[in-house]
Amino acid sequence: MVGKVAVIGAGPSGLSVLCWFAKMKREGRVIPEVVCFEKQSSFGGLWNYSWRTGSDEHGEPVHGSMYRYLWSNGPKECLEFPQYTFEEHYGKAIPSFPPREVLFDYLKGRWNQEDIRKYIKFSTVVRDVVYNKATDDFTVSVKDLKKDQVLDGERF
Repeated sequence: MVGKVAVIGAGPSGLSVLCWFAKMKREGRVIPEVVCFEKQSSFGGLWNYSWRTGSDEHGEPVHGSMYRYLWSNGPKECLEFPQYTFEEHYGKAIPSFPPREVLFDYLKGRWNQEDIRKYIKFSTVVRDVVYNKATDDFTVSVKDLKKDQVLDGERF
């Protein structure tokens, strides 16, 4: 596998992709250059609770996070990673329907286990993705929110 891969969003789905690339690299496989663009200053997507509504500190629309005291309506047995169980993370069995904070802590444990932060550009929002038919790739345009600067499009 070669080339470049853009992952948009450092929520559970995007970070699962990064974990698999990290696993493949650890196994000695050749992986593409991987870049994950995340609008927030931290990972977690909807599980990353924010009290903000409307606009964030950069004037961007705030993501629709799970509410602070949410409890999962899906059993943890259907949500856990096969290679990283809740019991392994917490060192003991936990109830099947944990609260948001427990699920988020479990997810952070999995992500930290793989050292995937190095692939993530935080506070970077994707503004546009264009397919280039002639070259069979995509141009991804982003804005660095901390610098308040739109960057040149990057091809993937």
